[in-house]
Amino acid sequence: MTRLTPDLIEGVPDDKLDLDQRLLKATGKTVKGIALEAAGLPEDTDLSGFKAAAIPITSGMGIIGGFSASVDAIVRRLGMDCHVTEGTDVLGFSQAVADGCDIMMMADDRMFVAYNSRERKYTDNSWGTAKGYSVALKNAAGGLEGKDVLVIGAGMVGSWAVRFLMEMGANVSVTDIIHEKADRLAKIGARPLTDIAAAISEHTLLLNAAPFIIPGEIIAEGSIISSPGVPHYYDQVGRSRAKAIIHDPLEIGAAVMAVNSAGYSLRKRLPDN
Repeated sequence: MTRLTPDLIEGVPDDKLDLDQRLLKATGKTVKGIALEAAGLPEDTDLSGFKAAAIPITSGMGIIGGFSASVDAIVRRLGMDCHVTEGTDVLGFSQAVADGCDIMMMADDRMFVAYNSRERKYTDNSWGTAKGYSVALKNAAGGLEGKDVLVIGAGMVGSWAVRFLMEMGANVSVTDIIHEKADRLAKIGARPLTDIAAAISEHTLLLNAAPFIIPGEIIAEGSIISSPGVPHYYDQVGRSRAKAIIHDPLEIGAAVMAVNSAGYSLRKRLPDN
């Protein structure tokens, strides 16, 4: 997982990004709507019955300033009761258990998970980010059935995204500066491409899951870019050519994680289960 910095997430708790409005314009859905679709739950699902906790973790490089407060705010905007535990690490986890929390959100240098204590299952950030941004791209594009999509980056998020986009009916190509990583995804039906610049210029539907800054001059006119990759930057030329660029530093992935983890309990109640 890419380690965030405090400046990247400073606007998340107060929603200074106005993400719902930006997503409604690009995709027709709010963060919660995208998360519910990603989790396979109905649009009117009520999440108020879940109590969650964001647990600060000090191991490795330590706590990222504002991270737990950001996660807390994201989960509360979904309609769950949430708080940041006073304690950190194991103490924080034990406090969340004692408080009767159903969902525990916690991250170290390598993993960020949403753990459902009722079902003893978790959702990790790579899965949640890939699913959320794939759903966002699908909605922004008016569906992906039979359409050509390029995934930039064949790491954990990119590899999951390839699978999700293929499940949505897209013809998926993938590119990575380490060609062997893209080649491995050919086994599941993706088309690996070695010329990154040419691949980008030839596609108008892109999911950028790499720490790669795309030069504006290679972005095709009318492109829709679902862009979880960090660092995130598009120059004026790229922004003028793109129809939509979907990005936030944390919220979409974290929301999908929380909702999907709640879904382990909720899906048991759905009529077909």
